[in-house]
Amino acid sequence: MHVWTATGLIALGVAIRTTLIALGWPETNSDEGFIGLMGLHIAYQGELPTFYPGQFYMGPHEAFLGAALFQLFGTSLFVLRLGMVLLFAVFLVSSYLFTRLVYGPRWALITLALLALGSPYVFARELSAIGGYGETLAISSLLFLLAAWLVTTYRPYRVFRECRWRLAAYAAWGVLAGTGLWSDLLIAPFALMSGVVLVLYCWREFVQLAAPVIAGAGLVLGMFPLLWFNLHAAPGTDTLTTLSVVRGTPPEGLEAKLHALWDAVRVSVPMMTGEPFCQANELAAIGPTTSWARPCSLSRAGWGTGYMVLLGIATLLAAWLLWRAWRNRRTEPTGSRRPSLHFAMLLAALITFYLFAFSNAAVVWPAIHARYLIGFVIALPAVFRPLAEGFTWARERAGLFPKLLRLACAAGVLGYGLALVLGTGAAFADVPRVREINRTDAALVSTLHREGVEHFYSDYWTCAKIAFRAEEQITCASTNEALDMGPGQNRYYQYWVDTTADPRAAYVFADNPCRSLPWFNCKGSPFLQKSNGTYRLPAVEAILDKAGKTYRVEHVDGYVIYLVN
Repeated sequence: MHVWTATGLIALGVAIRTTLIALGWPETNSDEGFIGLMGLHIAYQGELPTFYPGQFYMGPHEAFLGAALFQLFGTSLFVLRLGMVLLFAVFLVSSYLFTRLVYGPRWALITLALLALGSPYVFARELSAIGGYGETLAISSLLFLLAAWLVTTYRPYRVFRECRWRLAAYAAWGVLAGTGLWSDLLIAPFALMSGVVLVLYCWREFVQLAAPVIAGAGLVLGMFPLLWFNLHAAPGTDTLTTLSVVRGTPPEGLEAKLHALWDAVRVSVPMMTGEPFCQANELAAIGPTTSWARPCSLSRAGWGTGYMVLLGIATLLAAWLLWRAWRNRRTEPTGSRRPSLHFAMLLAALITFYLFAFSNAAVVWPAIHARYLIGFVIALPAVFRPLAEGFTWARERAGLFPKLLRLACAAGVLGYGLALVLGTGAAFADVPRVREINRTDAALVSTLHREGVEHFYSDYWTCAKIAFRAEEQITCASTNEALDMGPGQNRYYQYWVDTTADPRAAYVFADNPCRSLPWFNCKGSPFLQKSNGTYRLPAVEAILDKAGKTYRVEHVDGYVIYLVN
């Protein structure tokens, strides 16, 4: 019965996400468009990229997975996202097995039910192929599963050469850690802490050298493309330099650090842990912005504070349980293994939060950047464990306080589950809005095809998503409100070259002030002006008039198109 229940919950999680992507949700953007274009180049042009274009630190794993699926099922956004669903299925299975091994079957089913649900923000991070997040979920959970199996089955005086399966597990851990670090360094805290537990509890195998050699060889093999690139990278283009630039200037001074910490708690944490009521987003170009009115602010602040308090309690309780198990190690020599794995998972989550909260990401757009806290999804079984421990402790005791504690713990888990049910419903409620955007994008592609347009200028968030939808039969150069960005955010530089060389290149921009340039200006923009009930782009007209070109203006739902004769 237990296995069937687990299978049903995994199927539920996969079915929810498959249904959402089949309905065209979530809203796509050019970050995802470039992953799709990479998949096209890999599948049909034989390209073998090392990184996401323009970023020398994020691996192309989702593009390779998408390319394989394109070969099987054809090219579409649904097929690209199907790879994300597969990665999530791996995450669900490995999380279930880890939780069952460390905490027991009942808690494994409860956490599996929670992980199967979600919120619009969490679902979007799990389903959008924007690089690294699906791999972080799948690989980090697999690393901890392998570490848990190796630690809990370790026997100190067994002849190691008789343990062929353990050698295979060490090799798998190394390959996964290596390819994970190549994919996205968000995996690093989970690779680090699972590795620390392995060394602490299986140190005799490491002394025999076979384990570290084979794990190290797997690590090098998994991250070999990353290592090879950095050995030959031009000055300033290596991974560490690029990451330092992307990380930006962290907050300096106590006041700035406290402000960043509070923004992380009150905005970022709620978004990545499933707060369903007030989804936040600072950039209208990639989705609807949320009200920052007092009710929403209080809801998010309360949710984030409560989650961090629970994480703190879980960490302190885990440290105490580990200390107690270590103190009793003579009578129970294996008693500290599972508490250590539990504590390591919590430390990985805390490291993830620390690196985020004291970086520039928490200062600039803490809602959009909340995706960097995706490790909190991985650590859910450990973070909510105190509620299960408190319920078990209270159930075995009589009195008013145990009864109240039991009710509080049950209400905590059930309340969180109910919030995730509401969040799942909110994602489905958002489907009509996104389907309308997809319809207008399809109408734009159809219009451009009909008018014989092969290249056009637009903003970054439009360019690559339209190029992918057009299967690269139409390409685009990203520009800004001054129409002079140059290579800028054109991750495929050839697009800029081809567009600027085309005398009939069109100009295509959104007819919504919140989506047109500048993207963050929803109160009206000089770039986009309304005249006689229709929108026009004075900057585009000035450029075309100066060049002596004639043009006509077409309006497709959601877009203004300047077609050059």
